[in-house]
Amino acid sequence: MKIEKIAKIVGGQDGAIYGSELFRFNTKGECWVYNLEELKSDSEQELKAFSQFALDKKEQIVPHSNSVCFGSEFYEDGDEYPLLYTNVYNNYAKAEDKMIGVCLVYRIQKTCDGFKSTLVQLIKIDFCEDENLWKASEKEHGVRPYGNFVVDNQTNSYWAFVMRDEKLGTRYFRFDLPSVKEGEIDPVLKIKKVVLSKNDIKESFDCEYHRFIQGAIVYGGKIYSTEGFRNDTVNRPAIRIINLSTKKEEYIDIMNLGFLDEPECIDFYNGTCFYSDYSGTLYKVEF
Repeated sequence: MKIEKIAKIVGGQDGAIYGSELFRFNTKGECWVYNLEELKSDSEQELKAFSQFALDKKEQIVPHSNSVCFGSEFYEDGDEYPLLYTNVYNNYAKAEDKMIGVCLVYRIQKTCDGFKSTLVQLIKIDFCEDENLWKASEKEHGVRPYGNFVVDNQTNSYWAFVMRDEKLGTRYFRFDLPSVKEGEIDPVLKIKKVVLSKNDIKESFDCEYHRFIQGAIVYGGKIYSTEGFRNDTVNRPAIRIINLSTKKEEYIDIMNLGFLDEPECIDFYNGTCFYSDYSGTLYKVEF
């Protein structure tokens, strides 16, 4: 395995690549957009964002943007970008509603002066208080039941995964990905809301405990998930790869390789994996 520093971008949480454009989000629902065609083989290169925008209703929702990805469904024919999925994970937020188990769906559009986003759907897991399925009974170890969510565009699946505790590990659930046309109108946000119950689970499995889940993406039938904190020898910066067919996992301790900052954003561009840490260093990864 080889990790190469390739450029510098803005720091933050997860992001998503569509075409040659990288959308990088922070904890306040703000996004910077980069053109990856400008990448050079210069590790000191500072990549300049060509646009910046904010997620719709960010003041009300306070999304942490811990995991972000593009789907394959378009809100309307003729849209340039498919729907964008981003979890809330706002246990840090001052919002009264922590929105546990919630993923938001946005329509992204280019305008004459940049980008705009429109919140069009909310997807919620309704069994987050179920200690047999989702929530761990133990309160130690900083367990966070907020959940990460990624979309598998090849199988049209919606994967939810959650830290339970060190004994129970991390649990994965697969659902059919709801269409943006599905759902009932939420009385507060005035958008369609889809509620996924345990009867909607298509499959589930457990993995080793992920030490504080960060960004994630599905690529080639595998979930690539980053985890860990900055220079933390217990919650070590790492990349974890889950094969969704075999359910086997590969744990890559990037701290052992000398990469100490908190890994956040991860995605693929032209078949190559890229990740960025919290400080905004962008790396190219060869597995």
